[in-house]
Amino acid sequence: MHFPSKIKVSAIELPSVLTTHKVDDKLVLNGVEGKMVQCIADKFNSEVEILTPTSGVYGLRYNNGTWDGIIGMVQREDADLGVMALSISEERWKAIEFSIPYSVLQKGFATKVPGEMPKVAAFTYPFSLNTWILYALMLLAATVLFQRIMFRNATLLGSFLSVLGSIASQAMENVRETPWRRVLFGLWLATATVMPFFYNTSFLSFLTMPEKVPVPRTFEELSKAVLNGKYKCLTSKGTIDRELLRESGIDYIVKLGEIIEKNNWGYSFSEQFADLLDDPVAIIIAKNSLRLLLGSPPYVTVKAS
Repeated sequence: MHFPSKIKVSAIELPSVLTTHKVDDKLVLNGVEGKMVQCIADKFNSEVEILTPTSGVYGLRYNNGTWDGIIGMVQREDADLGVMALSISEERWKAIEFSIPYSVLQKGFATKVPGEMPKVAAFTYPFSLNTWILYALMLLAATVLFQRIMFRNATLLGSFLSVLGSIASQAMENVRETPWRRVLFGLWLATATVMPFFYNTSFLSFLTMPEKVPVPRTFEELSKAVLNGKYKCLTSKGTIDRELLRESGIDYIVKLGEIIEKNNWGYSFSEQFADLLDDPVAIIIAKNSLRLLLGSPPYVTVKAS
């Protein structure tokens, strides 16, 4: 098999993935992909020439069937091969030939590590919104019920203050005493004792160890957050990530891909991820790429899905 003396490789330089430098006028490649290309070149005694696509992307298909980026350079035979862990799709498969896969990319998303919830949130944190609503309705219902059948000559405001005071361990006075009213009164006192106990327990635990601001942990949660306008989601420019989302066949992932495409949300690997994640933003990225580019906890302030 004939192997050329010079291999033209289409790639994009990224730290820890593929970098180049000269040593004694000889090109030396570093990074995961760079070491692989260097190994191939050394094995076949070939020289390597790195060609960077002018668009700076991996490969997007034009309407006329041609491609740009790394895929386009290989398709036009401007380069002998392309690297950078290129994802395989049916359309790409028709345009160029792929080697046997040497890596599996697990896609995830990353967000900024959430900060602590504000201290003022401690007052409402112990119960969920639905519980607070139910609690308020229960107080109003108890106010009306006690004013009508439990208290002697009490106004609606007086009944409300008595019911509210019972939650704060205040005695309830001017109560009519009959057997069935005692049962009703006992049920209310049990409720007025248990609910504040649960509240105080959660309140103190929050002050001792404050909760983190909630962030999406799964793609379903991320999709809901993006559709509700709480988050932006970025995909890498020049990749097929958006195509993979739209063609996943999973409803919430399809919707996520559509809104990303509609707003043209994207990022480049040359950008600083710390700047991208300052706002409520999530970036979709391969998990091993995230570790290569940013490192692993506790040395990074990024939360992976």
